Amino acid sequence: MDEVTAQTLISKYFPDLKIITIRKIGEGTGNKAFEVNSGLIFRFPKAAANRLQLEQEIRLQKVLLKHTTLPIPEFTFIPPDHSFVGYQKVKGVPLIETSESFSDWDSFGREIGRFISHLHSIPTTELSELKLKIENKTNQEWQGHSYPFYEKTKYLIPERFYSKIEGFFKTTSLDYQTELVLCHNDLGIEHILVEGNKVSGVIDWGGVALTDPAADCARIYRDVGEEILNKVLIGYLRTEVDISAIRERAIFMGKCLVFEDLFCGLRDEVYLKKALRAMEWMF
Repeated sequence: MDEVTAQTLISKYFPDLKIITIRKIGEGTGNKAFEVNSGLIFRFPKAAANRLQLEQEIRLQKVLLKHTTLPIPEFTFIPPDHSFVGYQKVKGVPLIETSESFSDWDSFGREIGRFISHLHSIPTTELSELKLKIENKTNQEWQGHSYPFYEKTKYLIPERFYSKIEGFFKTTSLDYQTELVLCHNDLGIEHILVEGNKVSGVIDWGGVALTDPAADCARIYRDVGEEILNKVLIGYLRTEVDISAIRERAIFMGKCLVFEDLFCGLRDEVYLKKALRAMEWMF
């Protein structure tokens, strides 16, 4: 899909919206995004599975807006067939673009810890009718999913890490029984927006699932390391849970997730640099 096709579809369903400018601003594995009139974002899913994810986001929108402690995209343009969505651009830039100069990690920890603890505390009574994806991988399934990405990207990784990485994939550990909560489930620094030195929003909710609460901490560990993960967990307000167990599982999941991130680096250098930097604290 290009700008002309996107504009044609938007105008078809929303003829009152006068499009003065439109430009493609991003493409991930599941969506293409366009900015319209320097303030609106329109997101188009690329495949059937991504359409299903978008349907889930639309169903979940009201619940999220009720409970979120940070700005999130609020869909204001939804065609009858739910083939795309449009919304006012959330202020800020992805932290992945500024992480090396970002300095207020204490505030980051408080804001993200508070954000995910509120998200994880949404009552099941508000979620039971929404047909949300359930994700409950065993440790072995996590490793089995990640190892092929390691095989495909091994040549990119400095050899000094090989023995520890392969030792990690050979280890076995007992699965931890945990509650399943609503998670963003892709809370990497590419989806956390900052403005100046403050968190300003969270975007890209297509991966939302009922899953292990450690899933929303795993990408933090993967992207910015254990010290920042600890700051987030200090800000995590759910006193009834075992924080040390969440930390342990987040580190395990983060080590698995880094290889998929490295694979994304084959098409986007910013992911490659991020994943290779993470090897230093992981292995």
